[in-house]
Amino acid sequence: MAYTKDTFKTLFQHKFNLQEWQLLLSDYFNADRIRKSPESLADDSEDYAGYFLGDTTTTDHYKLGFFYYKMEDGSVLRRKVGLRNLIKPYLRYGFDAALAVFDDGNNWRLSLICDLSDEATNTKRFTYVFGDERALYKTPVSRFFGLRSDTDKFQSIREAFSVDALSDDFFDEYRKQYAEFVKFLTGKEYVKRGNKWVEQEVGEPDAQFVSSFGGSKKMVRDYIKKMMGRIVFLYFLQSKGWLAGNLHYMHDLFYSASDSVKADFLDKVLEPMFFGLLNTKPEDRANAPLVNGVGVKFIPQANSIPYLNGGLFQQEEIDKVDSRFPAEMFKSLFDFFDSYNFTIDENDPNDAEVGVDPEMLGKIFENLLEDNKDKGAFYTPKEIVRYMCQESLIAYLQTDIEDEEVKKHIANFVKTYDVEELGDASSELATSIDQKLKNVKICDPAIGSGAFPMGLLRELYGCRKAIEIFDADNAADIKRHIIQNNIYGVDIEKGAVDIARLRFWLALIIDEKEPMPLPNLDFKIMQGNSLLESYKGVDLSQMQNDVKRGETVRIRGRRSKQMINSKTELSIVFEENDVLKNIQDLVKRYFDITDHQERDECRSQINHYIKDYIKKCGPAIADEVDELEIPNDKFFLWHTYFADVFEKGGFDIVIGNPPYIKEYENKSAFDGFRESSPYYVGKMDLWYGFACLAIYLLKDSGILCFIATNNWVTNAGAALMRNKIITEAKILQLVDFGDYMVFGDSASIQTMIMLFSNTKKEIKYNFDYRRLVTNTPNLKNALDLLGKKEKEAIYLLPQIDRFKQINMLLTFNSEDKNAVLSHMLSGADFLNADEATNGIHPHYDFVNNRIARKFPFVKNGEGIFGLSMLEKENLHLTNEEQQLVKPYYNTLQVKRYYTIKENNEWIIYTNSTFKNINSMDLYPHLKAHLDKYKDVISSDNKPYGLHRARDERFFKGEKIVSLRKCVGRPSFSYSDFDAYVSATFYVIKTNRYDMKFLTGVLNSTLIAFWLRNRGKMQGNNYQIDKEPLLQIPLKKEDDGKVITLVTSIINRLKTNPQADTTSLENQIDFLVYHLYNLTYDEVLIVDPNPPFTREQYESGDYNE
Repeated sequence: MAYTKDTFKTLFQHKFNLQEWQLLLSDYFNADRIRKSPESLADDSEDYAGYFLGDTTTTDHYKLGFFYYKMEDGSVLRRKVGLRNLIKPYLRYGFDAALAVFDDGNNWRLSLICDLSDEATNTKRFTYVFGDERALYKTPVSRFFGLRSDTDKFQSIREAFSVDALSDDFFDEYRKQYAEFVKFLTGKEYVKRGNKWVEQEVGEPDAQFVSSFGGSKKMVRDYIKKMMGRIVFLYFLQSKGWLAGNLHYMHDLFYSASDSVKADFLDKVLEPMFFGLLNTKPEDRANAPLVNGVGVKFIPQANSIPYLNGGLFQQEEIDKVDSRFPAEMFKSLFDFFDSYNFTIDENDPNDAEVGVDPEMLGKIFENLLEDNKDKGAFYTPKEIVRYMCQESLIAYLQTDIEDEEVKKHIANFVKTYDVEELGDASSELATSIDQKLKNVKICDPAIGSGAFPMGLLRELYGCRKAIEIFDADNAADIKRHIIQNNIYGVDIEKGAVDIARLRFWLALIIDEKEPMPLPNLDFKIMQGNSLLESYKGVDLSQMQNDVKRGETVRIRGRRSKQMINSKTELSIVFEENDVLKNIQDLVKRYFDITDHQERDECRSQINHYIKDYIKKCGPAIADEVDELEIPNDKFFLWHTYFADVFEKGGFDIVIGNPPYIKEYENKSAFDGFRESSPYYVGKMDLWYGFACLAIYLLKDSGILCFIATNNWVTNAGAALMRNKIITEAKILQLVDFGDYMVFGDSASIQTMIMLFSNTKKEIKYNFDYRRLVTNTPNLKNALDLLGKKEKEAIYLLPQIDRFKQINMLLTFNSEDKNAVLSHMLSGADFLNADEATNGIHPHYDFVNNRIARKFPFVKNGEGIFGLSMLEKENLHLTNEEQQLVKPYYNTLQVKRYYTIKENNEWIIYTNSTFKNINSMDLYPHLKAHLDKYKDVISSDNKPYGLHRARDERFFKGEKIVSLRKCVGRPSFSYSDFDAYVSATFYVIKTNRYDMKFLTGVLNSTLIAFWLRNRGKMQGNNYQIDKEPLLQIPLKKEDDGKVITLVTSIINRLKTNPQADTTSLENQIDFLVYHLYNLTYDEVLIVDPNPPFTREQYESGDYNE
């Protein structure tokens, strides 16, 4: 039988037919062992009848079993949790994987169950849901049609069930739809060039761009994101059956409209639906103002649309703009959404429905890269999110527990939800754990799309369900309690906050039997700049202590049971010291208000008194405060909004994926933080500030869990953060993913998971350290590292000594390596800070590709501060100008051990005095040259000064030039002539050591060993910055042998740059090992295959 796209579409749209399925297994999957009569499974129950249909072995050697379950206990459409337990019988058959159908007579689930040979807890299931005659089933039809020539290969079958591939397809198309709406208004779109998103003009902007949006591109993007997010939410509601019971309501809503209504679909249909129905109680709709003057007359079955509240469908200022889009744009959008299956339940890493789940909303936000390109926002894979949520929860629940056996049982309980690990549900331990679960306070200070709080919602719910044993009817109430009492989040981006709230609302909807008003999350998931609790220099973190109120203020509101307990007006008196408490009373009550007008009044009251409060803190900024939007992206009032948390000491868990932003890449991200934060350090990454903040936000023994860049352990800009962690916290776990890029194509960033406890108790302690070391890592390696199953990894229990590790880089090695490294320190000396410097930062020396793209009037390779020989000659410089032009060297001349004297380039060497606009008047040719690049030069000392010229003495005479980033082994180059170098290098200049001797020592195998284990590494590459240089232990030579050998190497290389100097370098290694008094056994730790024997080494006699 030929299987076409129409064949599959018909198959998937119809009710399940067992005979057709058996035929498909034989003909399409080429299964050669299909039973004529299905074999009844012995574990049948009253809820289902199970059958074994047969099996096959694929060409890639996977044994695949086929199963069928006739479900007798209700719909499989929105039910997957109860089906998970049916996986267990497959284990008895010895299959690697199984393909199973779950059929209820109307809808049917087709599940691929993988990894059956592993532990049952690692089994993974991927599912399609079929049986809707109106559904298009675009993804499964396309995949199964494309699979037809590879059905005998298991890996191809598995790809046909891939959720990640569907995610990528959905994101790409969603981005295109979003871009089309933005382009229609602005006439511009973002295109990807290389790894960057670049905006380009593609047409004229629509008149609305100026008349409605004031020419603000950001306002347009926020408006479109909000509109599309609301529409996506409606598709999730539709999948729940809550839009008039019609699973295709949104399709019908558009296609049944007249052409005139379609032409103004947003104003006439969508906004009346958003604001007039979803945000208005049924009993208030008749008397409510007509939205956009039309009301709901164009919305079929309007009375069947539920009231949801919650804030998502509240009309905000941005919604009041006039906008109209062509009907074709909405047609394209609805056709796109119609082609996908929306599943309301967030997918579990081990149990995923192949469809658009709420988690994808997070990816949508993270993947609109034109808005996030400078914000360091990256999406964390769900397996890693789950691991971090579980580990942080385990660490919290284990706090103050001394018994290691009890700790193990707690960890197992969190990972399996098996309450027997705690004794039983009524045990003292279970009761204690349950109370901790109810009391925990969790915060993500850079919540993004809400992945981590959502993950902890899932874990808290699972653990409480196991202990409290409540039924499904109570699920939504438990989740509401968790959201209201346990979870908090902040993000600087309003769009992120909207998405995060949306996911929490969806989490409640899945468990609701009937539509219920959603809780208000305005003061739970909030917009704000987490790093700043100050404004214009005014500290707002301790307002409750600083502000005294003498007057009495009365807040009056509408009658509201939720707010005033049946009184006729809200009357709260703000006495001298209770302002904060009363604001908090309003905030707490706000969560449960269901009347949107009362909610608006309550919110405006809160905002009014917060503004008043800020004015009392800083009278000088009172006028500016009046113009502020509250909340905003300027600061965040941690101790005001979340006062209930800080009254009890702080958060129990702070978790997240903070933004990775370097100051030189995005200076504006550091505005305010740079000037006022005690955590600011030059050359830092912004996430270091988040780590310091997190420790500050935690209560004693609270838990911090971040995933972030792994270079904080050695980065100069992380010095303050390292010291804060060493002195104020305890490292529990570091999981370094090495060369595996967790965020894939989003960013080439090496990351690690870090788990800390906010405690100073132990001076010395050991912790769990893991590092992936495979050269070609993939996701499986990373996940195996989490479970300590990865073979190509390092597992250590290193010791932290708080006193010894202050102001030191953090490196982690085995005990034998640490013994050698400690021995090297004995009697050692070090370079001083004034004996090493980075090279010149010109900004810029030559035009690069990025500059050439940005400034069309320059060409790639042209000299700016740098000059080629020809460019220098063509300038016809005067004698005075020649004095400013210095020989400039790069990696073509700077070699390991020696520097070639003949240079090909020059540098206009001007220091900060050339910041003066008249400073170049005496140098007319150079001035004319630099003036051509005045728009390109970004130096702090422009128009004529180098960005960082450095102390010129380093570039004159005898010195050592060190390559900053080295592949294979470090490179230190001796030169005894004037040589100016860029920031690609560091320069060492000291009178305390003979420079040739120092060149030999620094190039030795022993110092390479030190730098690999105590310095900075990027994967297998050395990064020799100033800190690693200054921490190299040095010894002095007495007999001059190293100097003689280095001289020989330099002379040999001068004669023949390709000369083999191995024998001379081996002799230097031999001398350096003795210089540091290493034993031969210690040498073997440094180099398992030294070029000399034990006898030679111990006799001190070695010559090649």
